Parts: sequence; structure tokens; C-alpha cells
Amino acid sequence: MAMDEYLWMVILGFIIAFILAFSVGANDVANSFGTAVGSGVVTLRQACILASIFETTGSVLLGAKVGETIRKGIIDVNLYNETVETLMAGEVSAMVGRDDGPTDS
Repeated sequence: MAMDEYLWMVILGFIIAFILAFSVGANDVANSFGTAVGSGVVTLRQACILASIFETTGSVLLGAKVGETIRKGIIDVNLYNETVETLMAGEVSAMVGRDDGPTDS
């Protein structure tokens, strides 16, 4: 199987993952720092700097563990050894269809 024919799926998956990570991270930051900024404990600039540091640190330290959980704990990727394109299409489709819904109560 030539992987060049599936490069578009990798690129599309990367773009969707980036947008999802950005939006989920922004929602996390708003939930974490909204009250502190609103009450004046920290400025918006300080909240953005702190959020950048801690969101990046969290993704670097825990990102591999999340990937491992998906690879070993949710799906058995060995089932797709002969049909890698099906696994790729399923993962991209899952990202496109992702909907957390409202997280604020």
C-alpha cells in the first residue's frame, strides 16, 4: 500500500486535531481563569501566560499517556494491520464528529 495516496487524510486529520485542541484548550482556560480574571486577581495577560505554560506542560507530560490509552485501551489497532486506511478514516471521522456539547452549567 502506497501511503502517498493517504497523505491528504493525514493532513486533514492534523488540521482537524489542531482546531479541536485549540478550541478545547481555550474552553479549559476560560473555565479555569474566568473567575480569577473577572474578580481582578490576575490580569488577562497574566492568565494567558499562565495558561500557555500549563496547557503546554500538560500536553507534553501527559500527551503520550493519552495516546497510549487510545492505542491500547480503547481500540485494538492490531485488528487494522491489513486495512490501515480504514483505521485512518475512522479516526478522522471521529474527530470530525466530535461534540462535547456545552461544558458550562
